[in-house]
Amino acid sequence: MFLRIIAVLVLMPFGARAQSAPVDPMALRTRDAHQDLTIVADPYVTAERYTAPFGKNSPFGAGIAAIDVYFKNDGNAPVRIDLNTIRLVVSLPGVDRQQLEPLSPEEVADRTLLKAEANPKLRRPFPFPNSGSSGGKSKAWNEMDTLLRSVAVSSDILPPHATTHGFLFFDVNHDFNAIRYSHLYIPDLSFMTDKKALFFFEIDLGAGR
Repeated sequence: MFLRIIAVLVLMPFGARAQSAPVDPMALRTRDAHQDLTIVADPYVTAERYTAPFGKNSPFGAGIAAIDVYFKNDGNAPVRIDLNTIRLVVSLPGVDRQQLEPLSPEEVADRTLLKAEANPKLRRPFPFPNSGSSGGKSKAWNEMDTLLRSVAVSSDILPPHATTHGFLFFDVNHDFNAIRYSHLYIPDLSFMTDKKALFFFEIDLGAGR
């Protein structure tokens, strides 16, 4: 049996094995870096990628794009990011440019599990609160909301010499191809020690695709 397993591994195409290897986010081209800060965005654009982090209740089915954002602060000072002003800027050919606001975990759970009752105009402030009202919501909704809060960007403070990451969610109305024509725009950052502003970050999500 052991020899059979070895034979299967040897005969397996190299590409099939390479696909299972974890991706180093810092090697992705979808990044911007300056002033000792690197921000990398890893957009999830296929249903398969949503399975591991989100399970059966996937935001993908509701037309919501999840973007895993990594923040690497190589400086000596903590950095504050205004999460309220982050936008997904979509520039499809022949269509007016759109700026999408991130969705909160509650909004993502609503649109995934309670689509008919969701209010698309509702916006909740960042950072996301640690707890919230779940009156009248199902067990599945509460479980999904808890999961989303655990994986979403939840802090606006980047410690010095540290790397953090979390998901941002955007309603792309099932048009995941639009990510190829989008930028993640992060305009408001500042050093907490002297309040000095950093230059804005703009990440081309179509880079390398």
